[in-house]
Amino acid sequence: MKFGLFFLGSSPRGNYRREYEEILEQCQYAEELGFTFAWLAEHHGSSYGAMSRPPVLMSAIAERTQTLRIGTAVAILPFDYPVRTAEEYAMVDVLSGGRLDFGVGRGYQPREFAHQGSNQSTSREVFSESLDIIVGLWKGEPFSYEGQHFQVNNVEVFPKPLQQPVPVMIAAISPSTFEFAAQKGFDIMTAPALMPLEDLKKHIISGARTMIQNGRMPAQVDIPVTMVVHLAPTVEQAFDDSRTAIEFQFSHALKATPGFEGKAPKGYEAYEEVLISGDSTVPPVEELNASGNVLVSDPEGARNVIRALRDDVGVKRFCCLMNTGGLEHDRVLRSMRLFAEEVMPEFGDETPVPEAFVAEQAEAEVV
Repeated sequence: MKFGLFFLGSSPRGNYRREYEEILEQCQYAEELGFTFAWLAEHHGSSYGAMSRPPVLMSAIAERTQTLRIGTAVAILPFDYPVRTAEEYAMVDVLSGGRLDFGVGRGYQPREFAHQGSNQSTSREVFSESLDIIVGLWKGEPFSYEGQHFQVNNVEVFPKPLQQPVPVMIAAISPSTFEFAAQKGFDIMTAPALMPLEDLKKHIISGARTMIQNGRMPAQVDIPVTMVVHLAPTVEQAFDDSRTAIEFQFSHALKATPGFEGKAPKGYEAYEEVLISGDSTVPPVEELNASGNVLVSDPEGARNVIRALRDDVGVKRFCCLMNTGGLEHDRVLRSMRLFAEEVMPEFGDETPVPEAFVAEQAEAEVV
């Protein structure tokens, strides 16, 4: 297994220079500790996530690190013109020496679509066209495309990414997105932010089976999972250290989710099914932890959760959101060190293919 960090750029304190500097220091430290990747989330218009232009911070991370892969989780494609997106992230790949992981999504927060002047009802179509254009441009030749929302005529981008191809991942929680990603041949990334972990496992199995049915070899299925993580020597200390920060994050995340207030926009109905709360009250951190929405624990508890993810659903990459809700820098660093020293060493072997990935196929063959 490989382990990485995830960053939202939350700033309850409103000191964004401090937040960005702490992210850079944490990325440097992550590389020293043996983490292999760092992914950034694009967000707009609130202190929940101040990462309006991820390539800017990604370039700074590239300058301060040597081997850490640098990615997005995710870049929101409907918020920008795809040719510009292709250019910017190609620059990141070049500046980092070919370390870009390109995670993409269509966005989900209604207030962000309003903030960006983007039509949420057409996000699926715009996302699909944008992704086709970006991948086409990255092949290196002049590229043309005729879509409903975008027309590109004999366009070539400079610079071209060093990686051929650039790894692409699509954020997914719904069967339709799993099917879309599988048909396109891209990896899927997901998280239990809004649903219990056991429910997420069912979605991962469904997504893996869809990928296999579309030609992916079972051993090549790779569905990274991102979780809020905080470790301390004892469970009690872990809760005490992280409670305020986690409550900040979840209170903002819930209120921004489609379907939290009224009916979800068209195409986002799946979010209504996975909301962890129907009102403005965030469940206690202990409840979030018990349901697997977060991983707040001592090292032994963390090893148990990650071991189950590896064995049950074949997780090969586990991404930790440790810098959450303005959590103090020193607490983040302590949690990172504890995770690296007492959790990561257990998972050096290859992840086996779970029986659940191929069970449906085996049943069909018997019938």
